[in-house]
Amino acid sequence: MRKIILISLLISTSSLFAQQIPQYTNYLLNQFAYNPAVAGSKGCLDLTLGHRTQWSGFEGAPVTTYGSFNTTLKQDKFGLGYKHAMGLVVLQDSYGPFTRTKLKGAYSYHFPVSKKVLLSMGMFFGVEQIKFDASEVTLINNNDAAVNNSKRSTIFPEITPGIFLQSDKWFMGATLQQTLGNEQKSVGTKDTRLNRHGTLLGGLNIKLTDDWSVIPSTLFKFSKAAPWAIDINTMVDYKNKFSIGVSYRNIDAVAGLINFNLLNYFKVGYSYDYSLSKIQFGSSNSHEVTLSINPCGFREDSPYGCPTFN
Repeated sequence: MRKIILISLLISTSSLFAQQIPQYTNYLLNQFAYNPAVAGSKGCLDLTLGHRTQWSGFEGAPVTTYGSFNTTLKQDKFGLGYKHAMGLVVLQDSYGPFTRTKLKGAYSYHFPVSKKVLLSMGMFFGVEQIKFDASEVTLINNNDAAVNNSKRSTIFPEITPGIFLQSDKWFMGATLQQTLGNEQKSVGTKDTRLNRHGTLLGGLNIKLTDDWSVIPSTLFKFSKAAPWAIDINTMVDYKNKFSIGVSYRNIDAVAGLINFNLLNYFKVGYSYDYSLSKIQFGSSNSHEVTLSINPCGFREDSPYGCPTFN
């Protein structure tokens, strides 16, 4: 019964749910998954692992698992901010009978635009596979051509450009995902194209005292295939060692977030979403766990960095 409710809600809230990009609540710990230009922002090897279970309790609800790393390749000898960086993202996103797997490499170039502002531009290059498992679908008509005649797997290239600005007081970035608008034939009687998804992310680092900061941020996602989504997030940070906050996603959920450092080289994040939409009648919560590893330690002394990145 829950599976029937879930499918009905997905159909009612999106013209083609299979084209949507993965959802993250604790996006400040996982910005590189959105934006290739973030590669190299920490000035050291950065490894991130994460797992998200959305709408817990629903059979076939979205589950996302990902891993990424990025690092600086070469930087100028004078510490002015010029540098090259690279990275890699591996992601699997499952929902109902669909499974999407992505493998993306990234390159970014950083250069200063002022004494305190660093600009970077980057690109993801990779491949994506969409699989459809017809055994996960119960049909009223067993001869439904939309399922039985569908191609079970599609592989296509993916390119995602990104731009990112950061200083010690603010940050902002923009990306365009599924830029190529590839055709996918995993299910259905007609070819469909993946819709382009734009993301805008920005925030401030507001110092209250030498030890305490407030970091408000906003993530804006838009696509013609789905309603616009806005995440408004506010974190209170103590010396870049511990932070706690709340988040609101329009017409969807409110969330609580907590991040803390372990041994100065590990940052652990957890978020809990409480659904506000109609999905709450079947499941009211989502869980997300993130682990970030930085061999250089999470420092506050970068000339361009906000505690979000250091």
